[in-house]
Amino acid sequence: MEHFSLALLNWSRAQFALTAMYHWLFVPLTLGTSFIIAIMETIYVKTGDEIWKKITKFWMTLFAINFAIGVATGIILEFEFGTNWSNYSWFVGDIFGAPLAIEGIMAFFLESTFFAVMFFGWNKVSKGFHLTSTWMVAIGSNISALWILVANAWMQNPVGMHFNAETARNEMVNFWAVLFSPTAINKFLHTVSSSYVLSAIFVLGVSAWYLLKNKNVELAKRSAVVASTFGLIAIVFTIFTGDGSAREAYRVQPMKYDSFEGHYYGAKGAPLIAFGIFNTHRLTMENQNPKVFTYKFEVPKLLSLMTTFNPNSYIPGINDYIKGNKAMGIVSYSERIKMGKTALAALKAFHEARKAQ
Repeated sequence: MEHFSLALLNWSRAQFALTAMYHWLFVPLTLGTSFIIAIMETIYVKTGDEIWKKITKFWMTLFAINFAIGVATGIILEFEFGTNWSNYSWFVGDIFGAPLAIEGIMAFFLESTFFAVMFFGWNKVSKGFHLTSTWMVAIGSNISALWILVANAWMQNPVGMHFNAETARNEMVNFWAVLFSPTAINKFLHTVSSSYVLSAIFVLGVSAWYLLKNKNVELAKRSAVVASTFGLIAIVFTIFTGDGSAREAYRVQPMKYDSFEGHYYGAKGAPLIAFGIFNTHRLTMENQNPKVFTYKFEVPKLLSLMTTFNPNSYIPGINDYIKGNKAMGIVSYSERIKMGKTALAALKAFHEARKAQ
């Protein structure tokens, strides 16, 4: 039975991961491409130049394909929360379900409604209303991303809630704390800005291909100008949001932060490893002092400076969170397991006492 449960868990993880990976191939393109299309149509409405209408329609077709696949895979993900992770959904449903419900009721219906006008409304509605519809699709798709990322951010950093011992469930006590969590803000801003960069690269790539083939040259040139301008602004914004997002990860998920920085041993004036090759044969729990990297290129004290704005500050490493560090107030993973078992035993005793009343 234990083996079966483990197998079920692994299959559930694999299915959800595969769906999420496939879903995320298309969603970033829709988040940025929708704004690029809106900008192109705005130019068309302002100038009256018919070639801009042709360009807008061309990219709108590619957008529609990505939008359809993104919606299909997104719906599957929503169902998998209730099938693969039904216990988790029950445990945190009061909190996790709220942003997902708002996303469906508000954002998804907003973008879906105006998508119909945007795609099928040419020559059926006024230019102004059609342009408004295109902008509403762009805004709606990004609002949709906001609520999904708010839910995801809460999973990374639970806030605005308390644990109800009576029901053994987490319950929301402050909706605004969930919405405006620093984790949610950083996650949303960095995700959408990086999506804009990807969308700009996509448009530039297709435009470059047309230029190389000497086809639709005017369409490709004008598309490249819009995409490159949009992408340049987005990539500058992405740099700043990425910095804030990483610092937020250090604050609330230090183990994750150390993992993507390859920071195994805590140090004052910790260096930033710009490039390295892991020495995988030595990275075991039994080896007390492994050589983490076979080769590495590092910048002295830069990790401490980027993380805390102090080049000499101590940055705990993965080893600190595994074995504990009393000086830094870090509890080891074995002690955390003991604390968890104690809490579960207390909860079980509480429910048994309630039943005995």
